[in-house]
Amino acid sequence: MPGRRQVLGLGGSLAAAGALGLRPARATAAQRTRTSVAVLGGGVGGLTAAHELAERGFDVTVYDRRAEWGGKARSFPVPGTATGGRRDLQGEHGHRGFFGFYTNLPDTMRRVPFGDRAHGVWDNLTTVPYLAFNRNDGKGSLFLPTLPPSPRTLDPGTLPAVLEGLLRIMPQLLPQEVVLLARKLAILMTSCDERQFGQWEHTQWLEFIEAAGKSEFYRVMWGGSAKVIQALRPETASARTCGQGISKILYALLGMGPDGPFDRILDGPTSERFIDPWVRHLKSLGVRFVTGHHVESLELGPDGRIAAAHARTAAGPARIDADWFVAALPLDRVRQLWSAEIRAADPRLAAMDRLRTTWCQGIVFYLKETFRGPLAHLSLMDSPWALCPVGQSRFWSDPFTGTWGDGVAADSLSVVISDWETPGMLYGRPARRCTPKEIAEEVWAQLKAGLEGDGDVVLPDGSVHSWFLDPAVTRAADGQLANDDTYFLNDVSSWELRAEAVTAVPNLFLAGDHVRTYSNVDFTCMETANEAGRRAANGVLAAAGADGADEVRLFAGAEPPGFAALKAVDRTRYQLGLPHTLDF
Repeated sequence: MPGRRQVLGLGGSLAAAGALGLRPARATAAQRTRTSVAVLGGGVGGLTAAHELAERGFDVTVYDRRAEWGGKARSFPVPGTATGGRRDLQGEHGHRGFFGFYTNLPDTMRRVPFGDRAHGVWDNLTTVPYLAFNRNDGKGSLFLPTLPPSPRTLDPGTLPAVLEGLLRIMPQLLPQEVVLLARKLAILMTSCDERQFGQWEHTQWLEFIEAAGKSEFYRVMWGGSAKVIQALRPETASARTCGQGISKILYALLGMGPDGPFDRILDGPTSERFIDPWVRHLKSLGVRFVTGHHVESLELGPDGRIAAAHARTAAGPARIDADWFVAALPLDRVRQLWSAEIRAADPRLAAMDRLRTTWCQGIVFYLKETFRGPLAHLSLMDSPWALCPVGQSRFWSDPFTGTWGDGVAADSLSVVISDWETPGMLYGRPARRCTPKEIAEEVWAQLKAGLEGDGDVVLPDGSVHSWFLDPAVTRAADGQLANDDTYFLNDVSSWELRAEAVTAVPNLFLAGDHVRTYSNVDFTCMETANEAGRRAANGVLAAAGADGADEVRLFAGAEPPGFAALKAVDRTRYQLGLPHTLDF
């Protein structure tokens, strides 16, 4: 990239990789000649670290157990579904949202070339006009526009639903509950960092918003929103995490999103429009990609550095040698790498054992006709499985029928299943205790209940061409469903258990959405993984003795003008042991 300096032979050191993290020791002359990096894991965090380090002259190799890159962010072909020269139908782990409050991920996307597009794959993003909260049984749906009114946002098919939803919801808004919620959100938005991490991180969301004894509307919409939108557990999620998400959403909806409209998706399958071009670009920078390596352990040498990683492959055991190691694996896999010696070297890594993961997978329905629902990301607030669907291919630039599948499938309806523990309405069992066929039937029934009110036919019987369940949902030896791609769960007090990108092991760094991030957001998402990858790269740069001018930039999020002054007042009150001014 023009203007970026090579790291080879440069001296000095970078600033710490994390604002509150460890600082690698000043590099020795010998360390400044070490440039080989093994990135263990090819998800967003790993690819980000590889990208930043390759641009700065490091010799980077990325290892993954799969043949596809992108981790949970990737899409994947449904084998055997293409005819007549078309491409296979595309599956997803869940519909992919790129939100206006993201700052670090968009910078990476702009640096990934795509044809003649001036801003690379970032130009493949297209706006989703509405974020909708749907209720069953005609209780009304709340539509929040993600950009100013236009012919697209006020189209004849959506506008009646917007107005009808408002008319039905208005009577359910109890004035005292509106005032309470507004005060609670104001507290979170104007609390200083010390209070956020010292008080609200240890306060449960439902307790904070005083959900007990409130109306059904209040409990479902504001208590359940954490589950549907952020795939959190409202019973165990912290007020800090939930408040951070809601605050960022509100800022973006009010036009303060630093990267544009609140809600966007790609104009084609995720891997085709983002991940595959990214991998091609990294290869052009010299990054090597090695598949089929299931990393199982790290070897700590007598000098206290990681001597090698050891992986299982189809051909047998494999040894991975490098000067620097970036562990960019999901939480449940990366913490299996910590030997007793590594845990002793960095006790914070052992604390990761107490972090929790959950299920958050998707199912795609391929329809014989265009999805009749609104142009919106839909959140089905009453669905037992916390479903979030979107008529995804309606936003794709290529004609669906002529490009993918057999010429009969006309649309793809992508659905995220955020709750795998609550019994469903059709079979009375949670998703993880159903068969794949039962999951498909149950999700379809919950979709119809959430989208079809007052006789509206949004999902006609017989309109399903086929369906495809996330391949991460597998069968264990006992016949029960298993989860091959877990989702990090931001529980109350979990921040204290999360690791920094820079570890106490001199040549080991972490990247992933479970790593502490400080610049923008820290709940589970692609933005967090990207920032963690940047922090891991900065850790390598500092430890290798790179010049400070090569430091990877970290982009902060936005907040309304004047909030800094309010937070300063709250900082003084917190230091004096006083509650927030509005906390009464």
